[in-house]
Amino acid sequence: MKKHFAVLIFLFVSFALLSQDFDGSYKDNTDSLTFSNGKVTFNVSGFGALFTRMAGEGEYEYFDDYLLINTSDYSGEKSVFEPIDGSKKDTIVVKVVGLDNYPIQGVLTEFLSESGKVFRGNVTNDQGKSQQPNDQKIRKVKVSNLGYDDIVFDVMQGKDFLVKLAKNNVIENQTVAFKVKNDGDETISIILLTDDFDPGKDKMKSLEKLDKKVQKSNVLGKRLKKEYVPIYGR
Repeated sequence: MKKHFAVLIFLFVSFALLSQDFDGSYKDNTDSLTFSNGKVTFNVSGFGALFTRMAGEGEYEYFDDYLLINTSDYSGEKSVFEPIDGSKKDTIVVKVVGLDNYPIQGVLTEFLSESGKVFRGNVTNDQGKSQQPNDQKIRKVKVSNLGYDDIVFDVMQGKDFLVKLAKNNVIENQTVAFKVKNDGDETISIILLTDDFDPGKDKMKSLEKLDKKVQKSNVLGKRLKKEYVPIYGR
């Protein structure tokens, strides 16, 4: 009887750990993880080689100090493009601006085949423009710049393109993996393991392998403290 009771206690504790839930916002300066109704929105930067800020949102699962976020479409600011009437015959012109509509110089624009092969790469001039002679083999354009959200879009014959780049590296439709530990006093420590997790045949082994790799790299974690919104009486 005692043995059966012990097994029941073990199963209950295991289930509780697997279903552990977070709630509210954990922040440190501009870094944050915000949990609500089984979903999380994140905005973090500065993990070792990750110089750009990373943002995304989605449903999550937490077990054995690992936080997996299955990202979906991001509802915050992200890069967009707009086809406009072509200004030059037989030439593809791409103009890149920020969300404030000011031109961005030095942005890499790559002209790609259907399979993603790069035919040519140019950088935008002081007017934020890049151009490439039209070619039927060019099917896509990729626009990227350090610290901004990359974007890839299809070429439309006879059209130029206005691209508005948003800051941050927006992660969508990928699984982001963090190592997360409760440091007490409503503080958690986080380390990014990968922004594109592939569980393979054994999810736990894949996470442990990533964890060991990050530990060898001596990546410094971040400590985020739970933030409370003050409620003022009348």
